Amino acid sequence: HDREGYTPKAGDLIFFDFGTNNNFVNHVGIVTSVSGTKVYTIEGNTSDSVKSREYDLNYSCIVGYATPAYEGEENGEEEPVQKMGISYAANIEGSGWGDWVSDGAQAGTTGSAKRLQAVKILVSGNKAAGGVTYRTHMQTYGWGEWVSDGTVSGITDGDKRMEAIEIRLTGELAEKYDVYYRVHSQNYGWLDWAKNGAPAGTEGYANRVEAIEICLVEEGEAAPGKTDTAFVKKPASVLYSTHVQTYGWLEQVSDGAVSGTEGQAKRLEAIKISLADVSGSITYRTHVQTYGWLDWVLNDEVSGTEGQAKRLEAIQISLTGSVAEEYDIYYRVHCQTYGWLGWAKNGEKAGTAGLAKRLEAIEIKLVPKNGEVPGNTANCYMEK
Repeated sequence: HDREGYTPKAGDLIFFDFGTNNNFVNHVGIVTSVSGTKVYTIEGNTSDSVKSREYDLNYSCIVGYATPAYEGEENGEEEPVQKMGISYAANIEGSGWGDWVSDGAQAGTTGSAKRLQAVKILVSGNKAAGGVTYRTHMQTYGWGEWVSDGTVSGITDGDKRMEAIEIRLTGELAEKYDVYYRVHSQNYGWLDWAKNGAPAGTEGYANRVEAIEICLVEEGEAAPGKTDTAFVKKPASVLYSTHVQTYGWLEQVSDGAVSGTEGQAKRLEAIKISLADVSGSITYRTHVQTYGWLDWVLNDEVSGTEGQAKRLEAIQISLTGSVAEEYDIYYRVHCQTYGWLGWAKNGEKAGTAGLAKRLEAIEIKLVPKNGEVPGNTANCYMEK
């Protein structure tokens, strides 16, 4: 087949003329897959080794292709089934793109403290139609967009570390195979195997991925190794500080700690709330003496008053964005006369209105979505 007008397929031979020794054809490889405008090959005699390579389909040194008469084709039988495989290459700190490897081989380094910055992944073989799609969690930027079939995922020119990855199969391929993958992560070493779109790596710990292994397993067959701990994510935290009568702003506390006072008859006058180690926002508003319910604020903005001797009487707190899909926000207040009221949740009102009762303290907690309630939820809010 001439290069022009022919789309190669896995198993074809690919012929090159690199213009040496005046030969018409002076190099040959085997096509492993084609994706978009790229042809992927495996070749011997390449820097004294066998390597996977990639070329543009219109690369001028490609002379053409040949399709061998594989066993089973001569008598009109079906094309022989090729074993499905998966190939991948990693962009390594200080070295750029490493060689293509496949089927569980290591891409990247261990023991060198070198971050992976990007990856490219492809499937090959004709046992099932479909492809592979994947995305990476990058330093500063978090989870990127899904890409597929040899497209670069990550950042090759920004000195940013890869921290985690998700990989999944598409089409008929996803019905017949599972894709397993694991990463070598800073401080953890080799984590366990993730599968079919689950995350592998870490999030929230600023740990670099240093190497990766990927393989295909026929659907329902055993995993290539342990699957217990493929991904480690730092739990999200809620941080808050209250402005208290006489004392002013107290030090910031987190995750269910008390902010305010008990037994001192000191009113809360304002509050600031923020999140850490999670994507999304926290929004809240307070019911203030004289003014009633104030407008909603978010992410460490002040709700309440300073220097006006006005008591907080009630509060509402809510999550927005992806954090709202992962967590519920619980909160309870210590109220004049009543003491600790019940726990409110996800925007419910906590405290009192119309009873002229000051808030004296507050506790706020993040709980994994639909997780265990931190305590009694009765009587979280009273209104005249």
